[in-house]
Amino acid sequence: MFTDLLGFYPQWYVPNFGSGYVVALIASTHVLFSHISVGASFLLAYLMTKAYRGNHEEIYDYVKKYLFTLLLTSYIIGSLTGPGIWFSTTVSNPRGISALIHNFVWAWAAEWVWFVTEVALVYILYYIFDKVDKKTVMHLSWVFAIVSWGTLLIIVGILAFMMSPGSEKWFVTGNIMDAFFNPNYFPQVGVRTSFTVALAALMGLAVATRIKETALRQDLVRTMSMAGIGGLIFAGMFMVWYLDTLPGRAKVTLDFAIPPAFKTVIFVSIAVLALIFALFYIWPKANRSTAFLIVLMVAVLGLTIFPQERIREWLRKPYIAGDFLYVNQVVARDVPGKNITNEIDTIDEKGFLKVHPFVPESVKTITPENMLEAGRAMAMISCASCHSLDEGGPRPLVLKMEGITRPDLIYQFIERRLSGDPHKGASPYMPKITGTDEEIKALSYYLAHLNYEYLVAKQRGVPLTEVQKEQLEAPIPQPELTQKEQPQAAR
Repeated sequence: MFTDLLGFYPQWYVPNFGSGYVVALIASTHVLFSHISVGASFLLAYLMTKAYRGNHEEIYDYVKKYLFTLLLTSYIIGSLTGPGIWFSTTVSNPRGISALIHNFVWAWAAEWVWFVTEVALVYILYYIFDKVDKKTVMHLSWVFAIVSWGTLLIIVGILAFMMSPGSEKWFVTGNIMDAFFNPNYFPQVGVRTSFTVALAALMGLAVATRIKETALRQDLVRTMSMAGIGGLIFAGMFMVWYLDTLPGRAKVTLDFAIPPAFKTVIFVSIAVLALIFALFYIWPKANRSTAFLIVLMVAVLGLTIFPQERIREWLRKPYIAGDFLYVNQVVARDVPGKNITNEIDTIDEKGFLKVHPFVPESVKTITPENMLEAGRAMAMISCASCHSLDEGGPRPLVLKMEGITRPDLIYQFIERRLSGDPHKGASPYMPKITGTDEEIKALSYYLAHLNYEYLVAKQRGVPLTEVQKEQLEAPIPQPELTQKEQPQAAR
C-alpha cells in the first residue's frame, strides 16, 4: 500500500486569506529592504569616494547617518523577513523549495556566504567609521557594494529559473549553469539593480532631511534625486528587455489574465515616484519632511513592489519552478538530468487521493456517502495553493463559476479549461487537472455545493438574478460513480 504513495506534504491552508498572500507580504517587505541595501551600498561608496577625493568633510556626517538608518531598516527588518520567506515558502510549497534547493544548493550556500560578509561589513563600516582613516573606509565601502550586489546576482539566477529554464538543455543535463544563466537572467538583473538605486535614493532623501547645513542638504537632495530618476529610467529600459524574454505562456497571462488594476497601480505609483524625484531636484528646499518620505516608502511597498511580486508569481503559473513542477506540487514532466519522473500518469491511473499520504483514509475510496468530503479533499490538494475555498480569500472558487450548482456543468468546465490541451480551450496558467474521473466528479460535486452555499448567503444580502434563483431552487444532483469505483460492499 505504501508503495503507491508519492512524496507530497500536508497542505497549509490559511482561511479567508491564503498561504500565498502570507508569503507575498513577507517577501514584498523583504524585497523592499533588501533592494534598498544593494542600491544604498553603491550610493554610499560613491559618496565616500566623492568625499575623500574632493576633501568634502561635511559629506561624511551624512554617510554615517545613512549607514545608521540602513542598519535599523534593511539589516533588521530585511534580515528578519529573509528567514520568514524560508519558513512561509517551506510550509506553503515544500516540494517547490525542495526542487530549488536540489538544483541550486551550492548557489544558495554561496549567497549565504556573501550575505554574512555583507552584514559583517555594514557593521564594521559603521563602528570603525571615525576610528580609521577615510581612505580605508572608502575602500571597504566599495567591497561592501560589490558583496551586496553579489547576493542579488545569485538570487536572481534562482528567481529567473522559477520563471523558466529558458531551453530544453537543463532538462537533459540537470546542470546548474544551464538553469542559472537562462534568457530571463540578465534583464532581470538590470531591472532589479536599477530599481534598487531608485529605492536607496528615496531613503537617501529621508536621511537628508536630518542635515542642518542648507547648502549641503540641497546638494545631497539633488544627488539623490538624480540617482532616483536614473534608476527608474534604466529600470524601465531593462523591463522592456525582461518582458521580451518571458515564455509564451507568461506573455499570454500578462496580456489576458492579470487584472488591469494591478498594472495601472504600478505605472501610476512609479510615475508619482519619478515626479517626486523631479520635484526635489528642481526644488531641493521642498525636501524637509522625513515623515512624508517614510509614508512614500510604505506606499512604494504597497503600490509597486507588492503588485510586481504578485504579477511575477502569476506569470510563473501553472508552474512554481522550472517548467516542470506545478504550483499544486505535482511533477508535470520528466527531467532526466535530475532523475525526476512525471507523476501525472500515475496520479490519473491510481487517483490523487490514494497517492497523497496526508489525505484521510476515509476518502481515499470515493462512495456516494463521502463524495462531498472527498471533493473537498480534492479541492484542497489540487486548488488551494492558488484559490481560496472561502468567499473572502484570494481568487475564491465560488467566484470562478458563480451560481452554477450543477456538477455536470462544472465537470465539463474542468475537463475543458484544465485539460492541459490548448486546442480544447485549456487555460495557459492553470495546471492540468490530475486524478481519476471519479475524483474529478467529486470535485465538481463539492464546487457545486460551495456555489449553492454562496447563493444562500448572498440571498440574505442582495436580490438574486432569475438565473441564480433557478440555480438555488434546483436540487444538486450527485454524480454517478462507475462500477470500478463502487466499494465492494455496495456491489
